[in-house]
Amino acid sequence: MTNEPRTSETAAQQLQAIVERAFAEAPALYANGFVNGLGATDAYLVLQVNGRSAAVVNMALPVAKTLGQSLLAMVDSFEQETGQTVPTLDQLQ
Repeated sequence: MTNEPRTSETAAQQLQAIVERAFAEAPALYANGFVNGLGATDAYLVLQVNGRSAAVVNMALPVAKTLGQSLLAMVDSFEQETGQTVPTLDQLQ
């Protein structure tokens, strides 16, 4: 007996399908800046384009923490694979 998913799709295929649907159905945004903070029980993220607010994302704190960890891991992987160091916004200013 294996621990593979019981459906015909693997977890990677399921994630790929989610991403494809998101690009087809959800609005696409670009941001080159942000402001973030905490409400009473949630976190918020204001996405900015050239200093102007473009969108607000509210999220539960566990989502915010997991998102931060996931983004760091993704950038770390990019840096290791390419040998390039991605600067932070503070380093660019």
